[in-house]
Amino acid sequence: MKTRMKAERLKQMEEYISKREFVTVEELSEKFSVHKNTVRSDINELAGKGIVEKKYGGISSKSYLVPTSYEERESMSVESKRQIGTLAASFLKEDDIIYVDSGTTASMLFSDLALLPEHLTIITNSLPVINRCVQKTNYNLYALPGKVNRWLNSFASYETIESSRSYNIQKAFLGARGISANGDLSSASQIDARIKAAIIENAQECFLMAEAEKIDHPAMINFAQLSSFQAWISDEAARKAEYLAEMMQVRLVTPSK
Repeated sequence: MKTRMKAERLKQMEEYISKREFVTVEELSEKFSVHKNTVRSDINELAGKGIVEKKYGGISSKSYLVPTSYEERESMSVESKRQIGTLAASFLKEDDIIYVDSGTTASMLFSDLALLPEHLTIITNSLPVINRCVQKTNYNLYALPGKVNRWLNSFASYETIESSRSYNIQKAFLGARGISANGDLSSASQIDARIKAAIIENAQECFLMAEAEKIDHPAMINFAQLSSFQAWISDEAARKAEYLAEMMQVRLVTPSK
């Protein structure tokens, strides 16, 4: 019972700090009706996961700032995402059945169609991926149903999650909004995190497509650990990325490796 209460308090505290950017120990103690020593213990646990940062006089969130629209996110680090997409294409074989995530990096799997196999079966909830496959390819295409989420530019609801479980997914290509220092992968959206978790549970192999700059910038909601993936496809072999990949025993794939 106490463990469950603590876990719920930590989750609520993380959300509270993220929304306010900077808070004091006294403020958290009053907000959650716990002793200051309990607050300090909770803060140490969140800081150890890379979620918050202790500063003089208080605590601030380390969550990666999320642009307000899909278009903004899509326009960021375009060349890095394109490199990741090119590398990810090398993991595909003829007649693979794959899932492609709704993130702006995962969609770059289709940045150069000449690199892709002639025959694929695509399962996705991403509207950009659906449109590109319909217009530019003859691939078998299965669109996961659900309510349209405009921030994610995809179908994203509980119907999407349930539908994903009925497919035999050989390879899943997913992005992440943030990566903590201990290998937790996170999303800024609760429904997106749940969809990712369901796909990882169902897929035979999973491939992370994420830039190295996302390390130490966790988002709000964890959905998996890096160790759940067969490979991490990134844009650079930064020291932090190499260390984290080795610690989590996952293959790091970059343009230089």
